[in-house]
Amino acid sequence: MTPRLLHALEVSDSSATLYLSGRLAGYDAFPLRGVCRDIPVHVRTLRLDLHGVTALDDGAMDAVRALVRYWREVRNGSFRLAFASDEDVANIVEPETAPPTSRRIDQFIGRSAALTGMFL
Repeated sequence: MTPRLLHALEVSDSSATLYLSGRLAGYDAFPLRGVCRDIPVHVRTLRLDLHGVTALDDGAMDAVRALVRYWREVRNGSFRLAFASDEDVANIVEPETAPPTSRRIDQFIGRSAALTGMFL
């Protein structure tokens, strides 16, 4: 029998950590989105901790990418990914992006405001 993916969620003031353990597969993307959907709306940072993942099946990294994409689209917040293997430990941090309205203010005809000033 193949162990299925288990999760635990820890929520603090403005961030949440989703701990995964077991076998991660591509079909886990949809249930993980459901877990993220239930995180309180004031939470801006999601940390995905994969230290407990014992195996990556086909599409596992697609599931992680889908979760990152979902979090960016829904919360427009930051995302952190932590995983470990026998050889190394890695942390990947994606900074929070500015809301779309402030990006429009900083742009003038497709150039950033600072670069536009150089050409005047």
